[in-house]
Amino acid sequence: MSVRKVTYRTLVRWQALRPKTGTASRPHTAQLRETGHLVMGIALVAAGVVAGVLLGGWLGLGVGAAVVILGYYFLGLAFGGKHAWQEVFQEFFNM
Repeated sequence: MSVRKVTYRTLVRWQALRPKTGTASRPHTAQLRETGHLVMGIALVAAGVVAGVLLGGWLGLGVGAAVVILGYYFLGLAFGGKHAWQEVFQEFFNM
């Protein structure tokens, strides 16, 4: 029975030869998720502006602002990742 000395070089070679399972699907899924958040954010911002104008008055302002803020949340997810909203609220309350 022979005992082989394991060095850093053999570990690097072993890691390079290992098959990389599932790595090709991750960026594609993340990109689709970001695209979905972007489309949803743009649609909600546009819907909030239109709803606010159509309702008019204080009710239009309140409903429009609520829908637009929800749209901004999805835009934040698209551009900043899943924890971006925490940073936005942290900066808002630090002002």
